[in-house]
Amino acid sequence: MNIRMIKAIVVIGVLCVLPLSMSPSWASSGGSKESAVVYPGYMELKPPLVVNLASTGRTRYLKLDLQFYLNTSHDAELVTQHLPLLRDRMITMLGGRQPEELNSMEAREKLRAEMLEKLRETMAHQTGIPAITAIYFTGFIIQ
Repeated sequence: MNIRMIKAIVVIGVLCVLPLSMSPSWASSGGSKESAVVYPGYMELKPPLVVNLASTGRTRYLKLDLQFYLNTSHDAELVTQHLPLLRDRMITMLGGRQPEELNSMEAREKLRAEMLEKLRETMAHQTGIPAITAIYFTGFIIQ
């Protein structure tokens, strides 16, 4: 065997083994990233909600990032299944509000409680269980 052949064999060996060592940890467990989440835990709403706010003059928007707190993976499956309906409820609740209604900490806490109540009612109506334990605003931008 000459040097060229030995180098070719080493390169081929490295190319065969390298992808195996670089695979993500969740791939070896046979699941996806989502199935690796342990509950109780959080589920991020993606993409964030963006709604028009009522205002005179220029157009105003609210961009809301939020996370649901869920107790079980079954709750997560239910929320994922009904996410279009939940997004509709949140957009309906938020759209058209006055920006001044959302500026204070108290107003945001009131909104969070109102939104949680409505979302739990929606889930209970659709699935028989409220599924969502809590919601957290992780981004709240009015512009």
